[in-house]
Amino acid sequence: MAELNSIPRLPVFGWSAFSGARQASAPNLLDRPGLLFTTSGRAAIALALARLGIVAGDAVLVPTYHCPTMVSPIAALGAKPIFFPIGECGGPDVDALRSLVTTRVRAIIAVHYFGIPQPLAALRKWCDDTGILLIEDCAHALFGTSDGRNVGQWGDAVIGSLTKFLPVPEGGCLLFNRPVSGSVLLRPRRLLSELKAGLDILEMGARHGRMPGLNGVLRCIFAAKRKLRGAGGSRVPDRAPDDRFRPRDGLVFDRTGAASDRLAMACHWIARTIPMERVAARRRNNYARVVAALSGVPGVHLLFPDLPPSSVPYVVPLWVSDPDPVYRALRAGGLPVFRWDWLWPGVPKIPHDHGMKWSTHVLQLGCHQDLEPEDIDQIVDLVREVVGQAKT
Repeated sequence: MAELNSIPRLPVFGWSAFSGARQASAPNLLDRPGLLFTTSGRAAIALALARLGIVAGDAVLVPTYHCPTMVSPIAALGAKPIFFPIGECGGPDVDALRSLVTTRVRAIIAVHYFGIPQPLAALRKWCDDTGILLIEDCAHALFGTSDGRNVGQWGDAVIGSLTKFLPVPEGGCLLFNRPVSGSVLLRPRRLLSELKAGLDILEMGARHGRMPGLNGVLRCIFAAKRKLRGAGGSRVPDRAPDDRFRPRDGLVFDRTGAASDRLAMACHWIARTIPMERVAARRRNNYARVVAALSGVPGVHLLFPDLPPSSVPYVVPLWVSDPDPVYRALRAGGLPVFRWDWLWPGVPKIPHDHGMKWSTHVLQLGCHQDLEPEDIDQIVDLVREVVGQAKT
């Protein structure tokens, strides 16, 4: 068995990534015409806000359960985030929205959490009635259907994240379902930036042994590169998804203007060529394996034990009754697990809201396509062990 520290947090490049059918059986956002590739999901939000005409002084509705990287582009524009509650399944509480004063509200961000498509028909009608623009956040959900439509067909603007589903070090996507003023012009990347993205893809694959026949050679090359740079034993760290926000980064977004850069060509090529059926099938299988192993364990329960038929999970959301000691122990044990416990300043406590509870109690466990059965077994074994110790 691999060591827990060697389990990849996110998909990694390898020969097996190109096995299977290009077209997934589930509807896929990346198949939509007019899709624009960006450097990240956060960059896609920033570009969406700008093209929808959001300016300083406007307000944007954001769910109480969020990563601050979702909110930072709003603040960077000088707009104001206003937080709304979510229901027990993660969907917007439309009844609560109806009671809000929406004088300066121009847009709302609605999220398909964990890869579980949320019903958005009622929210779409509310947006149409109030004139508020809907930004559909598909960062966790590249696949699936919602209220009879494919994900990505409800929003005036739609954003997604590539790093959560594909073996790339960067990438987001943006789509408009309504005419917007002006066009989105992205700057070409410098050659060194393009080369770095391609090398990062190969280095991660070699580190995790996913390219038999080349792993040893590539490891030597990258070790020599680090030595020449004076990095000693340091390595390119595992990619952190957009939602691994670090408070030390500050509440600042895009000092360098990188949101307007094009996606690196190597990442774009992978997004357009990788077989999607393997991504979808293996994620669903890994999700089911985690659910089967953790069902009935005292002190935890699965938020969504049954996946909707066309959905493809980003992670497995696990509710933990006594979350703090469990989370600390899992992280100390090297498990690739995280939670959204660092919220934007000023998030209010709202009656009947599930978002604030989720931020503390819901741990996100990996289930991506490049986790092997033995990786899943190690993950669930450590969870069971840690939860059992917390109960004693």
